[in-house]
Amino acid sequence: MRPTIICHMLSSVDGKIDGSALAAVVGKGEYEATGAALHGDAWICGRVTMQQHFAEQEPFVPAAAIYAGPQPVYVAHRAASYAISVDTVGKLRWRSGEIDGDHLICVVSEKVSLDYLTMLREKGISYIVTGESSVNLAEAMRLLGEHFGIRTLLLEGGGHLNGAFLEAGLVDELSLLLVPGIDGRPCIPAVFDGVSPAKNTAVRLKLKSVEKRQKDALWIRYEVVRA
Repeated sequence: MRPTIICHMLSSVDGKIDGSALAAVVGKGEYEATGAALHGDAWICGRVTMQQHFAEQEPFVPAAAIYAGPQPVYVAHRAASYAISVDTVGKLRWRSGEIDGDHLICVVSEKVSLDYLTMLREKGISYIVTGESSVNLAEAMRLLGEHFGIRTLLLEGGGHLNGAFLEAGLVDELSLLLVPGIDGRPCIPAVFDGVSPAKNTAVRLKLKSVEKRQKDALWIRYEVVRA
């Protein structure tokens, strides 16, 4: 069984998620505090977010461009909490197998190089290979539950990763820390981006709770309504 997936995000009132632009209007530690209250045992981000905040600056370059193809799940070890990276072809270089005490799991596609998987094993990093040319998110989520025992996963991606999860029907709840600020700039990522233009009907949500937080922020929780 796959984990329950809660998309936990901080945004302006116009739905933009540039954290540096919102720093002046959000209380210190608010995003982390509301996230901790969700009691997740793992969190997941995409390549761009991981590159910005956690991975090495220089990308990984394989010695030989040999695709890995189908591979078994590699469990370096089990842990109480996990950080999960979605990195389709394996570009991120890592210092170690942990991020802030959370064991690192890399989710990649079959287009990843064999050299990249060797690097992950040498650093004690677990991995899941799924999808021929792009990551099969549904299968990846099932494997996270099966092999790592993850039950509640916090989706904290950029807009495109969040949009991909939403389009795949994998988001169970939205936890939105809405801060009192307006971004207004074009081309700034939103909470959800990249959904097919053919999908012209909004995803229905059911309100679970609203809580006023520091600096007039609102913590809003919605359940995704299944068709």
